[in-house]
Amino acid sequence: PEQALSNTALIQGDGIFLLKDFARYCENDKICRRLRDLAEKFRTVRRSIVLTGAAIEVPPDLQGDAIPFQLGLPAAEDLLPGVKQVLAELNREQHIPLALDAAAMSQLARNLVGLPEEEALRALRKSVMARGKADMGLLDAVLDTKRETLKTEGLIETVRRDTSFGDVAGLQHLRDWLGKRKSALTPEGQQFGLVPPKGILITGVQGCGKSLAARAVAGEWGYELARLDAGALYDKYVGESERRLHKALELAQKLAPMVLWIDEIEKAFASAGSSGDADAGLSQRLLATLLTWMQDRESGVFLAATSNNIKVLPPEMLRKGRFDEIFFVDLPDAEVRAALFALHLKKRGRDVAAFDLGKLAASSSGFSGAEIEQAIVAGLYTAFSSKQQLSTEILIAETRSTQPLSVTRAEEVQAIREWAKTRAVAAD
Repeated sequence: PEQALSNTALIQGDGIFLLKDFARYCENDKICRRLRDLAEKFRTVRRSIVLTGAAIEVPPDLQGDAIPFQLGLPAAEDLLPGVKQVLAELNREQHIPLALDAAAMSQLARNLVGLPEEEALRALRKSVMARGKADMGLLDAVLDTKRETLKTEGLIETVRRDTSFGDVAGLQHLRDWLGKRKSALTPEGQQFGLVPPKGILITGVQGCGKSLAARAVAGEWGYELARLDAGALYDKYVGESERRLHKALELAQKLAPMVLWIDEIEKAFASAGSSGDADAGLSQRLLATLLTWMQDRESGVFLAATSNNIKVLPPEMLRKGRFDEIFFVDLPDAEVRAALFALHLKKRGRDVAAFDLGKLAASSSGFSGAEIEQAIVAGLYTAFSSKQQLSTEILIAETRSTQPLSVTRAEEVQAIREWAKTRAVAAD
């Protein structure tokens, strides 16, 4: 690197000097000093140095002479020419059948958004070669390949959109709220003056369907769904955690329209409510980054966050305007418990009419949705081991032998309910 800079200094005439992947050398004091000397020398002539890299941290001594410029991820229209070229090449050279019209080509490019151009076209080639043809099935195939690619980065994971409110029992108030806001996503609603919703925070008793509800929003609206792993943001290197969050939020914007799901958001930002000594202020900086994005982001990304312990979140995250609404999910009542039994029995191929849902609901007072599902799972094991069919009696025996969370942690459940009385809207 020193020799490269020395050669740059000797070249006469105007010029732009491109130093590829040079970022890692900028931390070296000698290299930094040499760059400063060149910047001083080039100030009066028409010469510039361009440093490229995946992530460049400009040293403080160079910040006065350097202008950082970050290239964003390509949009669908940027990817479309490359998509057409790759498919044409595969058709010509590999004799891959091509059965996609112009509209399908455009959708294919949209499905690849979120990846750098080279990675996107590589994912396209991989998907086509695996299928041996380029037809409408390729649209889902590239989404699967993209999910795997993004998953390896550990930042944001696109999730298969296979959940809707048909898979959720209860939560009628939340359903109604989302149904009204869906109209703001239409051209007619926007022309009327409706503001697209920004997001919701769902809190409540553990096991009552908070995460399922967050995922169901994407299925209900027909949006892409991506999960931000809050725990994966933290890195041992200074500045790397903030860079990871910036990158994840930029990616979310590129995937729009989409639902960004942050599960158990308190795991990433709970420490921001304290002095910051526990992590040298890192969680506070991450919180500031997220709040700025929540305030300034363009429409198209709906934030669906869940929290098991909302009381530890910093107040600035909960103030009005950050989220459109904070919903509280309580333990299901008898009607919803009956619906939950029906839903999970049907999912496991059982005839719901063969069960007394009223008795099952009565025997499971205080149970969460997750506990009802586990009672059915346990009942299936009992029935199979005793060579019987699953029955109402077996399920009642399972519920009677279970101590639900509302009993074992009654004080915590009551504390959550008391908090939500004046600070959240009931989801059901």
